[in-house]
Amino acid sequence: MRVKVPSVRLSRFGIVLLVILIAVMASGCSDFGGAQNTFSPEGPVANRQRDLFQLVLWPAFAIFVLVEGLCVYMAIRFRQRRGDDTIPRQVHGNTLMELGWTIAPVILLAIIAVPTLTGIVDLARDPSKDSLPVAVTGFQWKWQFAYPDIKDANGKPISELGTLHIPAGREIGVQLSSPDVIHSFWVPKLAGKTDVIPGRMNHMWLKADHPGEYSGQCAEFCGGSSSDGHPNMRFTVVVLSDEDFQAWAQSKMAESSGSGGDLKLASTE
Repeated sequence: MRVKVPSVRLSRFGIVLLVILIAVMASGCSDFGGAQNTFSPEGPVANRQRDLFQLVLWPAFAIFVLVEGLCVYMAIRFRQRRGDDTIPRQVHGNTLMELGWTIAPVILLAIIAVPTLTGIVDLARDPSKDSLPVAVTGFQWKWQFAYPDIKDANGKPISELGTLHIPAGREIGVQLSSPDVIHSFWVPKLAGKTDVIPGRMNHMWLKADHPGEYSGQCAEFCGGSSSDGHPNMRFTVVVLSDEDFQAWAQSKMAESSGSGGDLKLASTE
């Protein structure tokens, strides 16, 4: 008995549409020097995370190309020919190939696991003892940055809204808290995302290699309107040389002392 399998043809219009779609999607990856591009790290934490990502990305990409290439080859090589309605010879299993595609992923995962686990342990450690502590508070809808080691004349830590100043080349110990909803602290070029959760103190560390300005934002949709809400959770990390950071700290201490105290946390109501 012959079974006629309907042939499937991909039209030229479909091919053109697919090429255009791929080009449009690829255009989103063109700006590798963007302000929030994780492929352009400026610190050891972001650099380590980028390396771990690429360690997984390239083997996955190679496997994708191999598998999809074989699928395309088989679809073309064994497609139904015009006038041939016979059923192809059926093949059931290949022990050698099944062993190969079972053992190979195990070996690959074992190789990837070593740098991944060591990276997770290193990046999740507590900040070093000589790090500069910064208390970060995320609330609706601003970021407040307080410096426990930099106090005004009244002994209160100085603080600022929307801008974080840190010295280049020094580890920064970040303590994260929130009085209202869940936020996510993210400076793509310096470190990955860390959740900011009400009732819980999270911590992370980061370090910037060079002076400059780095864009950060809340990576968790924390509510609010487009004009007064989550879009306002952007912030800037200003990295200064050690001398410039000391001068900035002195000026902030004088400013806070002159105004009678540190900057107050804005109302969350």
